[in-house]
Amino acid sequence: MIVGDCVFPFGQPLRTIEQTDRSPQKVFVLGVYASAVHARWIGPDGVEIVKALAVASEPYIFWRGEGAAEIIERVNVPPELGKLVPAAAHLNGPSGVTLDQFILGPLGIGRSDAWLCDLLPHSCVNERQQEAIDTHYMPLIQANDLPVPTIPLVPEQLADAARRQAILDEMKKSQAEVLVLLG
Repeated sequence: MIVGDCVFPFGQPLRTIEQTDRSPQKVFVLGVYASAVHARWIGPDGVEIVKALAVASEPYIFWRGEGAAEIIERVNVPPELGKLVPAAAHLNGPSGVTLDQFILGPLGIGRSDAWLCDLLPHSCVNERQQEAIDTHYMPLIQANDLPVPTIPLVPEQLADAARRQAILDEMKKSQAEVLVLLG
């Protein structure tokens, strides 16, 4: 589901990322907020502009980073502004890899036995991301007819009363006997 009219730099919509298998699970995992697909922005002169710019919502909750190049290829960058290529491998999908290898794996549990949830079911930008957007992207908007990015900053309070109730409802629906809190 698209979140309001929020967009990433270069225009990809912000999407809600949630558990798709809503059947009962053994474990309920609660993370912080959904990640994003990160790209290196290379200028037309071949010089790196931004090392890791969030340009799209992750394709599924606790994404492991696969398919980043294909997702990034769908982002429309005017040729005069350069191109996007996948950021370093460790910058796409680290939370999903960590979840699988260091949380679920040692518990002997696979993703098919886990209900995954985040306090915020969409991406946010941190201060460093916002600084990169403000410094490198925002000055180009008007001259290049680019969309204004509207991805929210990471809020001080990650879940309001309505979101806390939605999480509680998911926990009950999951029927999980084990709760794993991350973040």
